[in-house]
Amino acid sequence: MFEHRGGAVSNVQREIAKGDIGGGLVLRWKISIQKDNPKILQIDSGIVARSIGAGSGGFSRLVCLRVHPTLNLSHPTETFVSFTSIDGSEHEIWPESGVQFYRENLLPNGELVLVDKCQGPTLVNRFNVNEVCKCYILWETGTVNLELWSEDRLVSKQSPLAVSHGYGVIGIS
Repeated sequence: MFEHRGGAVSNVQREIAKGDIGGGLVLRWKISIQKDNPKILQIDSGIVARSIGAGSGGFSRLVCLRVHPTLNLSHPTETFVSFTSIDGSEHEIWPESGVQFYRENLLPNGELVLVDKCQGPTLVNRFNVNEVCKCYILWETGTVNLELWSEDRLVSKQSPLAVSHGYGVIGIS
């Protein structure tokens, strides 16, 4: 239930970055705002095999895709991350918690919520839990990283590595 103010948003999909990371692999990001759901900023990240060397069997070296946005905080001491784990347990992670890793049954169940108690609006990061094997929350001075990590695996042309997630803001009137 994300809120959106303003006129119609056209169907936008744009590749904003692409780079060779060696070994025949390309890292790419796409950002999209879809006409049928303009309340979500969708980010699709991927590692794609373009050309794999002879003798590799068509697969790359072992790789992991790590999505790690750094979010600036207006009220760092009044902001926390909230989520429900796959096992149903509820979590509130405050800055004094330091670095936290969540995986397996403690992995967030597809949603991380950043709450600023002073400002009111809440940032929600929704992701496909089948693409993420661990979540890393890192607090620094005035910022927080809400990292999503894929599994470590080989990549081929037929099996790219991907993490898709979307941001929305709730609580704006």
